[in-house]
Amino acid sequence: MLARLSSWSRTLSVSTRTALSLAAGFTLVIAATALIAFEQEHAIAIDESLARLDQRNAKVVEELADQFDRIAKTQTQAIALFRTERAALSTAQARREFDLLYPRYRDGTRRSTDAMFEGGPSAIGMTQGMAGFIPAAIERDDEAVRDLVAATHAVRRLGEGSRFELESLYYFTPRNGIVIFAPDRADRLEYYRKTAPANFDFQDREFATISTLPANPARKMMCTGLQSLISLADQEVWTTGCMTPVDRDGMHAGTFGTSIPLDQIAPAGRFAGPVDENVILISREGRLIYHPSYTLQHSQETAGYLDITTSDTPELAALWKLVSKHGKTGYTGEATALEAFVSLRPIPGAGWYALTVKPQQLILEEALRPIPRIAAMAVIALSICLLIVTLVLRQLVAKPLRRLSRDANRITRGLAAESMLELPQGPRRGNEVSELVGRFETMACAIRQSHSQLEERVAERTRALNDANEKLRLLSELDGLTGVANRRKILAELEGRIERMSPASALAVLILDIDSFKSINDRYGHVAGDDALRALAIRVQALLRPGDALGRMGGEEFMIVLDRARPAVADAIAERVRAAIAQQPFHVHGNLALDITASLGVAGWRPGDTAKALYARADQALYQAKAAGRNCAISSYDHSAGKRSAA
Repeated sequence: MLARLSSWSRTLSVSTRTALSLAAGFTLVIAATALIAFEQEHAIAIDESLARLDQRNAKVVEELADQFDRIAKTQTQAIALFRTERAALSTAQARREFDLLYPRYRDGTRRSTDAMFEGGPSAIGMTQGMAGFIPAAIERDDEAVRDLVAATHAVRRLGEGSRFELESLYYFTPRNGIVIFAPDRADRLEYYRKTAPANFDFQDREFATISTLPANPARKMMCTGLQSLISLADQEVWTTGCMTPVDRDGMHAGTFGTSIPLDQIAPAGRFAGPVDENVILISREGRLIYHPSYTLQHSQETAGYLDITTSDTPELAALWKLVSKHGKTGYTGEATALEAFVSLRPIPGAGWYALTVKPQQLILEEALRPIPRIAAMAVIALSICLLIVTLVLRQLVAKPLRRLSRDANRITRGLAAESMLELPQGPRRGNEVSELVGRFETMACAIRQSHSQLEERVAERTRALNDANEKLRLLSELDGLTGVANRRKILAELEGRIERMSPASALAVLILDIDSFKSINDRYGHVAGDDALRALAIRVQALLRPGDALGRMGGEEFMIVLDRARPAVADAIAERVRAAIAQQPFHVHGNLALDITASLGVAGWRPGDTAKALYARADQALYQAKAAGRNCAISSYDHSAGKRSAA
């Protein structure tokens, strides 16, 4: 074999042997340089991936810490208001208000009136969304009665003020009395108002035990792990809560609390990020608060994963080991047991830890992304070197050979024309002529390769054109001013959803129209009006749920399609949208703050409805809202048509 190689190398021309030697040397040098560059890029890529992972986890911690800070401030204000109200209440006045607010129920307990939840005047003013359950033993204690009446005042005032930030605000006592403000609860608090047994006792629940003096000697806000909601235990509604105890005369008098349902801890889109990154929340006691795979709302299986300190699930056991080791100081790096990279941070104010986890394989794949770029640079460098070698050899070797080849070719063709010489049918081997033939073959190969590359470019341009067409299609479906769906798109969306409806399905349409919008354009100009439309669309979009759709019908009119929205949900969303528009001014061009209100018409889908019929009912409801004085929402549901407006 070696003898054959040696013989073959002797048949090569001087220029060829020189070019091959230089090419091999350049290839080795550039390959070694590229390998060193790759190792550096690989390390940098892993560091950058970990930095992004930690940045995202920091945002999660910041958001949750802000939420717990709002809860803590609200409960601190509630305690201060409770003390003020209690000091102003005489025993006789407290008794009078107690009897009016909580009449005696047939089982001997005291329960709130229906008007306190449905809305209306009461002994302490207008109330809505409130319920109370008072065991019979409490009414015999004048001081406990004063506590409950003062707490009712505090819960009513602060509950309304924090309605759009907190799911609930409540006060409970060590003797199982409870007053709660939760107007948006799907169960309408009927458990406390009507169905709770007379011997209702929740003192063994975690939210009550962490409020006791032995468990909380500092009397600061503490948060529970996940637990099933008492009033909906059969539905497995998982929630956590934060509690701040209240003492009177050195004794535990009661506790102010706020519940945070699981689907509000991590609603769809809240921890939005790359789909391959998971956010996990764990309490310092080793309770799983949130995990996208194990903590599921309305699932009985969730209970089996909550205590990770003794879990036999390898992933959960590894998580607890990581938290136990690094929880206090935080950690960003590789977690071998999880086969992932992790960012771990404590959450101030809650006693929880937030972890953002990304599989190790995916980060390593990201680290390998520089390879094509480095390889391309190496190829370019090698090509430049070979080009230089080729130019030099062309001047020193190729040109003389070409002259010789032309002379030889002219002579041989002349001889062939005179029939003095028969031209060979194939190239000669082992001389410079065969090298020339080889170069022609190389050129033919290069032409074929060029043709192949040209075809690839045409295919790439075709893909780019298809992408551009797709972008144009998307632009045709969006409203150019607000960025939401345009009239054609939102109506098509509504028709498509109605086609997929079954008799058991639910769907609702909201038609929103800005009140007196023409006056904004007339007074401040169309630029301010356009800014107001854009700002309103952004605010409304932020209030919608996953699956809901927002579109602009034209002018100042918008349509909202509510997915899986039954009457109570549709009415609640309509009121939430109306209130969100009216409660804060809109800042527009020219540093103007515009106070804007909107009227809404609500219509629910009925079997057999077309999109046109559903839109017509919602539009009629909007007309009624305008006629009713604007800044309100009117429902067209047959069974509960009515008006909702700012109270």
